[in-house]
Amino acid sequence: MNSLIFLAVLCIIYYCIYRWYPDYLQEKYHYYFGGFIAVYLFVIYMFTYENEFMYKVFKNVYDTSRQPLYSFNAHNSNSQLYNELNMNTDIKSLLSQKQNSRCAQCQNVIMNNDIIHYKLKYLIPLQRGGKNDINNLGLVCPNCMF
Repeated sequence: MNSLIFLAVLCIIYYCIYRWYPDYLQEKYHYYFGGFIAVYLFVIYMFTYENEFMYKVFKNVYDTSRQPLYSFNAHNSNSQLYNELNMNTDIKSLLSQKQNSRCAQCQNVIMNNDIIHYKLKYLIPLQRGGKNDINNLGLVCPNCMF
């Protein structure tokens, strides 16, 4: 009830300002005030008749704000979606097996412990008409990268 009384007081104040100083308020302010009234009434309705829904919304907002932006188990909590979006998470190991554990350029042996130092490189560069595809990627050692 207090919120409706507050809204009525705001409307009366706005009307009085418009009545006494009509040059001060342009037409755009009428639209802004009307939008404010509509949003205010919607929020009052939601808090009055959809209380459980609003509780869940604000609880989710609160829980989300307390969670870090990146959590270490994010891929486990949504594993199906994570696997669909990141199909090639272990692409270096796949390419190493495909190349028989050899560098794509100099044919040096790739050790599994050193695979993090190896880089991905297009076999046929995109500028020369190579495709942006896993079949056009090769795993090269740090010496061959330059």
